[in-house]
Amino acid sequence: MTRISTITACTKRTNRNNRRRQDSTSRKRKNKPDSLQNPSDPDATYRKKAGKDHKGYVANIVETIDEKGSIITSYDYDVNTHSDSSFCKETIEKLGKQEKEITIIADGAYSSIENIELADKNNIELITTALIGKLPDEIQSEFKLDEVTHEIIKCPKGEKPYKTRYYEKTGLYRASFNKKTCEHCPLREKCGAKLQKKSAYVLITAKTIQRASYLKKMSTEKYSVLQKIRNGVEGIPSILRRKYHVDVIPVRGLVRSKIWFSFKIGAINAKKVLKMAAEMAASLYKNIEIKFILTKTGKIQAELLLVA
Repeated sequence: MTRISTITACTKRTNRNNRRRQDSTSRKRKNKPDSLQNPSDPDATYRKKAGKDHKGYVANIVETIDEKGSIITSYDYDVNTHSDSSFCKETIEKLGKQEKEITIIADGAYSSIENIELADKNNIELITTALIGKLPDEIQSEFKLDEVTHEIIKCPKGEKPYKTRYYEKTGLYRASFNKKTCEHCPLREKCGAKLQKKSAYVLITAKTIQRASYLKKMSTEKYSVLQKIRNGVEGIPSILRRKYHVDVIPVRGLVRSKIWFSFKIGAINAKKVLKMAAEMAASLYKNIEIKFILTKTGKIQAELLLVA
């Protein structure tokens, strides 16, 4: 199983007075993502994420986990305008086609229908906490489409529309139903049907149906367990900030700060390996028994036995 997480604004902080000047300046004019943030660090970019301003770089960490423990197997480092969704796509492409299905657990920002489809093609199951953007109702996953003839075959209630129209430019389907069919349907509020004078219609896309199917799958018991494992996604970024101080890297530029960041990743992995080795040694020590035996010469000899 694999977890991926991101840490934003890996760069050296300015001092307090500089921050005040920057804050007052940013209130007067909006920063552009590719605008110069610092003359001594021309590679750094600006990004607003989760309502906060970030200046510098962003890192993506891939952590492989199992019942024995975890270790960082890959990482990426780029300007912080590089999106989480792009990092996810690149991670899946690097992993490539898998012989045995693997699971990737990530934050909601990593999710998109394109990434889920790409993961499926590579025998990878992508699990995220949520989908970004407006969420459809799970009942919309029950619409049946024929993507060859571009027709809606039936609605969640099993009714067939008397007319379907497909808009190729937008990928939008418009299905027209008898008004009496939809007027008293218990699913009308959820499926998105709109009533007119003589008919009812539904506007929907194949992507909306895919998103609804994904939401329905995420509500199962199996995926609720996987989402609990996902909570550890924020662990590595937290350690990098608190213990390894990646927000105060004392070098400038994308290449130099990336090299510095790689040392931090190496340090985390070294500690993980040493901890695992110590646990294995302690486990072996507990299972060792010393047996004293009397030899033919009358001397006492000790034997070490490893209890399975």
